Amino acid sequence: MNARISYMLVGLFVIGLGAALVAGVLWLGSSGAGRHYNRYLVYTTESVSGLSRDGVVKYRGVDVGRVRDIRLDPDNPERVRLLLEIERDTPIKTDTVATLEARGLTGLAYVNLAGGSREAPALPARESPPYPVIASRPSVWGRLDRNIGTLLENLVEASQQLRTWLSDDNRRLLVRTLDHLERIGATLEGRSGTIQQAVDDLAASLHHTREASARLPELLQSLQRSAQGLERMADALAGAGDTLRGAVQARDRELARFGATALPEAGAMLGELRQAAANLRRLSERLARNPAVLLRGAPPPPPGPGEEARP
Repeated sequence: MNARISYMLVGLFVIGLGAALVAGVLWLGSSGAGRHYNRYLVYTTESVSGLSRDGVVKYRGVDVGRVRDIRLDPDNPERVRLLLEIERDTPIKTDTVATLEARGLTGLAYVNLAGGSREAPALPARESPPYPVIASRPSVWGRLDRNIGTLLENLVEASQQLRTWLSDDNRRLLVRTLDHLERIGATLEGRSGTIQQAVDDLAASLHHTREASARLPELLQSLQRSAQGLERMADALAGAGDTLRGAVQARDRELARFGATALPEAGAMLGELRQAAANLRRLSERLARNPAVLLRGAPPPPPGPGEEARP
């Protein structure tokens, strides 16, 4: 009697489990019934490991479809072609992009759609091939993998350059350079007194230069006043010569003989005074243009024809 009851319970359990499975299948079928999908293509150069057919397609985290087919692009084997079925009421725009995302640590992947601004036009759907293409962009892991690869390449290149820099020849050259620097430092340290004296002399020269520059305007004014005085003296002598010439013409022969003797000397003196005034004026102009002449002196005259320039 107990065995018959046990068989009956087992049979009821099996029947109930089968009914639950049938109900689940019917529910799943009914949940997909009545939905209409548009098909889109996505091309990616990343690995689609973890993504399978009937994988989930999400739009900003909301389930909107599934992956219908996964295969290599026959026109370009470097790309993978994904055929997506997306609900018709999903706003797929021309700026919508698809990205492969991973579900935590399980390794399962899904397609996530993002972008799609309100101003962008809708991406027109087609019921038959060729289907519209949704642009793709690298996933976080894809970008990380590419960046790590680039970083490793840069590290390898840097290590090769470092190995070249640290070759035996470069190491010997570096040792010689450091030795030269050490000797130069020792030489400078031994001549520190001479260097300090040269610095002091330079400072004194600069001080004298500043003083001479400060006195230069006064000197130029003095030279100009002297030149003007000489010019006035020359004018006075010229007037005296004219007066003397008139006197000679009005007086007797003796005064004429005296005038004949004195006038040439007065004329020579007048010429010398005018030359001195001109020299003073040129000197003041040179000092105004180049005050350093007071310290360095006048530059040597240019060599004549056939002469070599003296150092």
